Amino acid sequence: MSATDDSNFGVIKPDELYTLQAFTRRLGIQAATLRSARRAGLRVFYVHKHAYVYGRDWIEYVLKSKPRHESPSSSDSV
Repeated sequence: MSATDDSNFGVIKPDELYTLQAFTRRLGIQAATLRSARRAGLRVFYVHKHAYVYGRDWIEYVLKSKPRHESPSSSDSV
């Protein structure tokens, strides 16, 4: 992914393995956000001193996370 190609920004594919740098850049998150996710159970794999996140693990982590903020009008607007 080039620096000017933002078509995949925010998209994590379940069957891809991401370096931590590529992962945080693609999601647009800070290192502190990733640290919090790791402490909360996001799996990170280490191979030869390099760290990787499997896309499926991120998706499962997000789906299992409790929502911190819910809009009270979100169900009323339908």
